[in-house]
Amino acid sequence: MSSFFTYKTHYPLSYTAETPNRPTISTLPPTQPATPPQASTGEVALPANALSIPDILAWHSIPQDLINAMSGSSLAAGLERMIDFAPFPIRPGVPMALGGASGSGKSLTLAKLAARYARQARQSGGRIRRPLVLACDSTPGSYIKLASILRGCDIDLMKAYGGMNPHLIDGHDRIILVDLPGLCVYSPTAMTEMKEVVERTQASLSLVIPAGMDPEESTDIAAAFHQCGAKSMIASRMEQSGRIGSVITAAACGLALTYGSYSGSINEGFTQLTPTILARRLLVLPG
Repeated sequence: MSSFFTYKTHYPLSYTAETPNRPTISTLPPTQPATPPQASTGEVALPANALSIPDILAWHSIPQDLINAMSGSSLAAGLERMIDFAPFPIRPGVPMALGGASGSGKSLTLAKLAARYARQARQSGGRIRRPLVLACDSTPGSYIKLASILRGCDIDLMKAYGGMNPHLIDGHDRIILVDLPGLCVYSPTAMTEMKEVVERTQASLSLVIPAGMDPEESTDIAAAFHQCGAKSMIASRMEQSGRIGSVITAAACGLALTYGSYSGSINEGFTQLTPTILARRLLVLPG
């Protein structure tokens, strides 16, 4: 891999010889279909075209070393071994900044979260405060775009270009989401500016990775965000892409995989990802 960060592995990347008693996915011939799991196990079946699991993972552009590392058991179990699946780690009063490359679907993802927490606030009968969104992207047109996406949501939207000390805002006991500028992780200046905004807002950091991105680049992006303190990620645009290897390679860098976005609507298509759900999605091939 060209990434400057190593995949999180619990087993060697190539362990066929090191584990003689463990059957591995990589030992299957390319044309031999894997045995469909029993329904009682809760696992997922292969598609009708009967490709082997390695064939399918390779079609998603998942690197061979990662395919090998996931082998030795069912696809869902391999995913669970290589990837941390967790709830989105947001807490009232603690800002959560969403970052990612330009065009990654970051603003729509933030709007989905804001809409979800706004609904919870409405249904609480006043016990939960409506969420606050800090718009930190000063790029021309970005605030208008974000405000347009959030129109109709019962939230507070505040300009906070360059970041804002949370003690200066009314953020006590409410969900606070921070919209960061899109960036290029290969630009030291852009990464430094992002870190400064995150530090100024005293925010946690989460990455938004779109499905369909080149897996090598998604690995670089995830590695850069991990080194900046990000602990979690959200997969966006899963309804727009056939190949979703970028989601797997990014999460395998040590970021907990939380939500997956399956719709362009802010009110639907937002699912907590699990090993079984992700395995089923990997097995959905065009045609």
